[in-house]
Amino acid sequence: MEERQSSDLRVEHVFAAAQYRVYPETPLTEVVGLMVRRRLNALPVVGEQYEVLGIITVGDALDRVLREGPGEDEEGREGREKKLTARDVMTRAVLCVSETQPLLDAARTMVNRNVGQLPVVRDGELIGLITRDAVLSALHGRRDDQDEREEDS
Repeated sequence: MEERQSSDLRVEHVFAAAQYRVYPETPLTEVVGLMVRRRLNALPVVGEQYEVLGIITVGDALDRVLREGPGEDEEGREGREKKLTARDVMTRAVLCVSETQPLLDAARTMVNRNVGQLPVVRDGELIGLITRDAVLSALHGRRDDQDEREEDS
């Protein structure tokens, strides 16, 4: 297997293919249900051509659920939630990265912007997500490999 330096790593070496996405008209109850069932930290919101229009994080969803208030009876809350859509809750200003972008640049962006994941796009179309965990694992793994090689010499 070819050894790569941290500076040679690209987003394409680390990102996970997009398995789940929602559309702006998707009811919030479906969005939250999918996030809970699949234990997703974020869901990209895409348009007809799979272009990224926004993202909904667990924090966004929880904030909306808390704002709706637990004091109401379930019927009233469900009625309001059914009217809410992904468009109502999503964060619209989403920074995306390209699969060919250096991993270190993506990592710096995540830290500087305090985001846990970034959508990965190719020709404007969503192809996956990159997470802080994956980036850290990739960069840490490279250091461990280097440390072991140095100890062996």
